[in-house]
Amino acid sequence: MIADPATFRFKGETGAALVTVLLLVSVMAIGTVVTFDALGYSIKRSSAQRQFDQASLYALGGEQLAIAAAESLYGAGVQLNEPRPVSFEIEGGRIDGVISDASNCFNVNSLVQRREVGTYVAQAISVQQYKRLLRAAGFSDRQVDQLAATLVDWIDSDSRPAPSGAEDYDYGALDRPYRTANTLITDISELHLIKGYDASVMSIVAPLVCASDTVTPSVININTLTVDHAALLIGLVGGGFSVENAVELILSRPGKGYDNVADFWLEPMLAAREVEQSVRRQTSVKPQRFISRIRVKHFDATSSLTSIIQVDDTGAGRLLSHQRGVLP
Repeated sequence: MIADPATFRFKGETGAALVTVLLLVSVMAIGTVVTFDALGYSIKRSSAQRQFDQASLYALGGEQLAIAAAESLYGAGVQLNEPRPVSFEIEGGRIDGVISDASNCFNVNSLVQRREVGTYVAQAISVQQYKRLLRAAGFSDRQVDQLAATLVDWIDSDSRPAPSGAEDYDYGALDRPYRTANTLITDISELHLIKGYDASVMSIVAPLVCASDTVTPSVININTLTVDHAALLIGLVGGGFSVENAVELILSRPGKGYDNVADFWLEPMLAAREVEQSVRRQTSVKPQRFISRIRVKHFDATSSLTSIIQVDDTGAGRLLSHQRGVLP
């Protein structure tokens, strides 16, 4: 008996339909798996972002606590010879931080003074202090003149280069040209852009300088000066004051520090010197500039924040700058 051809066509179509259905089911299954994987990844990413955002907020909260601590330390006249650690337990982790005295540095922005018209011009007294600092740090007279001149030219408002200095023309001739800032420096890392401040120079200069948001000279804390700060003291005192003199003066400091600035200036090495009152006001017996380093661990997220805090003569603290993820 011969089978009906229609029967073969029906069976063939049934097999093709079954293959098509199986193929569709497979595609749908793969799509479902991919969708759930993407959804799971999205949920994890959102959760991680929430944890990081919360950790960042905790770090900012820690920064406010650091400002309050700086005000308290200044008011109490604490010398802060060593960093002051602080830790807090939080849900899912902890906040660890330290606050240190960061007063002992030369404010590079004090190399200029602000005119009423809003322009910046060189401040002769500060320039001389900076040159003495550089010379005490081991630089030659030629290097001292260049490093001081190029730094002033970078900040001041005019476009006329000082002797040994550099202005727009010098930087514009580079392979990757740029212009001078003609305004205050916001971060010491900016010095890398200035002519003469290569890596070897920065390794010596960076630990001795800082950048405030004003042209006011830094007030150094004579009770926390170390022998590494000898160049700062020489820059301040001047007049043939040697590295040996500075080191001896620092090492002979009273064990509990000076009670007041007058006692420091009455030291035998300094008493006979004629020092202007403006220079004397650049010394203090307590810190006025602080650095806080905060690290937050919140579940799987970590956030770090380094902050520079200034306390004025009234004892009020304010944030000068902060950077995330900077914990030396």
